Amino acid sequence: MEEVPKESLCPDCGKPTINLGRHFKPPKKNDKKQWEKVKFLIENGFRFQKIRTGPDHHETIPYPETLEEAKEFVVKYKKYAKS
Repeated sequence: MEEVPKESLCPDCGKPTINLGRHFKPPKKNDKKQWEKVKFLIENGFRFQKIRTGPDHHETIPYPETLEEAKEFVVKYKKYAKS
């Protein structure tokens, strides 16, 4: 199986991009508050992969809706962050 790169170049602007996986749903281009939240989560190691908890790892944790919620989320789930 071919490994998916973590980073590649944007086909539009040529700048580096980050692979956020199939679960990531980008906000509208002009939704600055949501893009700030996305940036904050990425900077703290969260790349929109599912976070599974519970004894059988069947429960998934939803990603936060706002930047304020993201700040709490990062603290609470820091053990699931990737470097």
